[in-house]
Amino acid sequence: MPELNANTPAIECYVRGQYLRDQIDSHDIVFPCMIFGVSSIQGRSPQFHFLMEDGGVWWRMPISAFCTKPNSPHVDIHELVLWNAFSPYVAVTEFQAMRNMKMTYVSRSGDFVNGKYLFTLDWHSPEDNQLNAGFSTSPGQHKCGHVIEREDGNIAIQPNNRIRLWDPSYTTKKETLIQRKINSQMWDVEDADKWTSPDNDDYEY
Repeated sequence: MPELNANTPAIECYVRGQYLRDQIDSHDIVFPCMIFGVSSIQGRSPQFHFLMEDGGVWWRMPISAFCTKPNSPHVDIHELVLWNAFSPYVAVTEFQAMRNMKMTYVSRSGDFVNGKYLFTLDWHSPEDNQLNAGFSTSPGQHKCGHVIEREDGNIAIQPNNRIRLWDPSYTTKKETLIQRKINSQMWDVEDADKWTSPDNDDYEY
């Protein structure tokens, strides 16, 4: 499991000029770039690494710095990302069943936003000897982050409970089937004393 940095699927897009100028100027300029990696720092929004056409490499830029259309409106990061990274241990997965699927998410302000699935970020705490100070393994608190290309060209990161995925051949029910509750259970099959293995060297038991 990568710590701090991980590869992402390559995303050819644009970076907004003001993010290359410490928000001082260049707000009306965008530059072609290619996102190739992500940095996960607990307590900060996921940040991305990218390459520019002049060979410049830039580290740790928020997702609000990027757009897939040169004339995309700038959207505040709070409307694009709901949660900070849960730990420095991040997994990046492009789920085949979700690849390029249409998605809708509910933004922080309550707007329904349409887009397309790109890939997923997920977090955990892999070491027993390291304090897990966050919620990366807490059933009721942990969230993954689906990276979504919005129809307006911006890119968002949203958890499961804010999104709907639309597969024309499967998601045929438009109404909510059941009012879902957040899972708070920790599933463990070795937590009961009703069954034990035999105290011998028999292979089959």
